Amino acid sequence: MDGVINRRDLTFKSLAGLIGGTVGWLPVELATHGHSLTEQPSAAAFYLNFGSLALLSGLIGGLINASRAQMLELTPAVKRRFLEGFIICALLSLPATYYSNEAFAAILNAGGWRIGQAGNLAYLIFGRLVGWSLMGAMLGAGVGIATFSLPNIPKGALGGVIGGFLGGVAFDAVSAITGGGLVARLFGLSAIGLMIGLFIGLVQELTKTAWLKVEAGRLRGREFRLEKPLATIGRAEESEVGLFGDPAIAPRHATIARNGAQFTLRDLTRDPGTFVNGQRIESALLHHGDLIAMGGYQVRFYLRNPEPGRAASPAVAAPTVTHRDSTDAGPCLIDADGRRLHLRRGAPTTIGRSLDNDLVLPYQSISRHHASIALVNGGFRLDDLNSHNGSFVDGKRVTQAALKDGDTIKLGDAQFQFRA
Repeated sequence: MDGVINRRDLTFKSLAGLIGGTVGWLPVELATHGHSLTEQPSAAAFYLNFGSLALLSGLIGGLINASRAQMLELTPAVKRRFLEGFIICALLSLPATYYSNEAFAAILNAGGWRIGQAGNLAYLIFGRLVGWSLMGAMLGAGVGIATFSLPNIPKGALGGVIGGFLGGVAFDAVSAITGGGLVARLFGLSAIGLMIGLFIGLVQELTKTAWLKVEAGRLRGREFRLEKPLATIGRAEESEVGLFGDPAIAPRHATIARNGAQFTLRDLTRDPGTFVNGQRIESALLHHGDLIAMGGYQVRFYLRNPEPGRAASPAVAAPTVTHRDSTDAGPCLIDADGRRLHLRRGAPTTIGRSLDNDLVLPYQSISRHHASIALVNGGFRLDDLNSHNGSFVDGKRVTQAALKDGDTIKLGDAQFQFRA
């Protein structure tokens, strides 16, 4: 379970719900302050109740929907998602409030609550739990609708029901401890928002089918659920998988299409391209554990139910040579697995993590442009390109070194033997 649950996503959704409930408490408090259950509400109080709950619902739903980005930066995409969630959840709250009030009133009547007459306290607590469960279901469904993914609607509704019910329990617990009043309502509505955010996220996490996890790049550790039939990967704000901060990533760099239980990655660029397990691809069927490289990013693909007996790919993809040599003979670097990575004779061979190098090393310890090896005056010479972790020849850090047959070269965590 530890590798499946995205704790970052749950934290953001919980905090978003908490903030929404806390801020939304104010209009609810202003609308209901001083009103008793045993009093006949005026027409103004009736409509104020609907309006305040719409604001509360919109704030909780909007913030939970905006938290999908899992960042604190207020980008245009985050603003758009907040607005979408706010509008949808505020509108859905109107019928939800109506039916919640109807159910609440019926339960109160069964418990002996009348105008001017208090009834059984247990019925009041039960009625409140039913009402908040219905409101939670509406909020969860609204958040699901705002993702524009049909499967997320029942998932969100289920999470909202659980969160609304447990939030209602917390509301009554706080009221019992504090004796009710303004503080109890503040803590109670904050707890309801937190629980709804937490359980909407938890249900979505427990039922996800496939997801991507960033293993290298600016957003290292970030996860993206693959929920839509077609997910776009790129630098554009509207991308379902937004890989920001790397100019080597195109605005629309690649797509992942879902067909039943199969996921297909398709490259949308000619340069710098997309790699799967070190191999440049135009289109590739993804398997559990595959490592996708684009620009300075490395992203791991995961399935909840991978094929039996298929293990995840190695933690680091194999080096990739982007030029071709017609023969296995000639100068080369031999890596730890015995692969021969041929060097150019007529031009320098550039080495680094970026996909525009001749020799691409998808290691986090390798700089984007780490080193080059060129034929100079009849012999090969290694030049370090101001790399962060340095270049080493036979254990000695160098900025420039003439190479001889058998030399050991270490670049970051990658080690090779030079063969002339």
